[in-house]
Amino acid sequence: MNNTYTIAGTMSGTSLDGVDVAVLTTDGETQLTPGNAGFTPYSDAERAILQSAFDAGAFMTDRRDRSGIIGEAEQIVTDVHIRALKEQIQKSENPVDHVGLHGQTIFHDPGRKLTVQIGDAQRIANELGLPIVHDLRQNDVMQGGEGAPLAPVFHAALIEALGSVKPAIFLNIGGVANVTFVGEAQEILAFDTGPGNALLDDFMQAHFGMRMDLDGSVAGRGRVTSDIVDRLMSHPFFDRKPPKSLDRREFHEFALTALGDSAAEDSMATLTAFTADAIHRAQRWYPDTPQTIIVSGGGVKNPVMMKLLQALTPVKLQIASDLGWDDVFIEANAFAYLAARHLRRLPISFPGTTSVPEPMLGGEIAYPQGS
Repeated sequence: MNNTYTIAGTMSGTSLDGVDVAVLTTDGETQLTPGNAGFTPYSDAERAILQSAFDAGAFMTDRRDRSGIIGEAEQIVTDVHIRALKEQIQKSENPVDHVGLHGQTIFHDPGRKLTVQIGDAQRIANELGLPIVHDLRQNDVMQGGEGAPLAPVFHAALIEALGSVKPAIFLNIGGVANVTFVGEAQEILAFDTGPGNALLDDFMQAHFGMRMDLDGSVAGRGRVTSDIVDRLMSHPFFDRKPPKSLDRREFHEFALTALGDSAAEDSMATLTAFTADAIHRAQRWYPDTPQTIIVSGGGVKNPVMMKLLQALTPVKLQIASDLGWDDVFIEANAFAYLAARHLRRLPISFPGTTSVPEPMLGGEIAYPQGS
């Protein structure tokens, strides 16, 4: 039996910038051979519809509901995924045999056992003629887990493959920031640390009409208000013992209230410092002091945030791209890896990553119709 697959993994994150696709040849365990990767952006009009779907998602009671704006958003997500996948599959040196589809999360509340990812896996399977492994969070949530983060088992495999000194931390700064702690005996603890880029991006869009704080230029011109950072850090999420996860909008209303009438540039500086401080203070939960910190995700592109993070730790931050793994596509690679684990009936979530009671399988497969 062949236990190695070449899988195109996808990630459409909470920052709503577009769809990442990464091709990975893997056995879902120790074999990790990255292939080509690419990014397909959402248009401004598409992004506006997806943002509206986030608003509607907060009122969902049936995760299968695709009425109104949610159905419109799913069509966009599906169309963009098909374009993105076709491009990368065509470029792949090795024939792609499966897709690991994350979809677009529009709502996540494990307390209600509700996590909603849109993207029509069956239509994608029919268009590509490939089986699609999808819906990777649902089983974990239904069994009492947080449903996120799911990438830690891949982060742990990467840390091992890179020969990193342990204890080691893999930090992903996406729409929400999350960490994976890997101990010397390969034990794993993972959790969301707090806001990542989503809070910053949404503030930039609302106050500057820009999708993001490019190069941290707006935050770099502002002044941090430490009292507000402390007030934001009083949010009850930070006292919850991990594993724990967040919806991308968890801090929005709380942050706007705390910022009050602060100048927009000062607010951006303060929110950036808040994100960095939340990541730093997560160390209270680590079982041991990390000797290695690897960073990936869109936050790596923000020099203001990276400077703040480095100032908070004596451990030199390592960027995933400098280690041979493009930091932008780590999560897409992770979902290719998770798809391989699904195919091999290996668990994808664990008590130390999502608080699920026992190591848990996850995912479903949509096969091309007629196959």
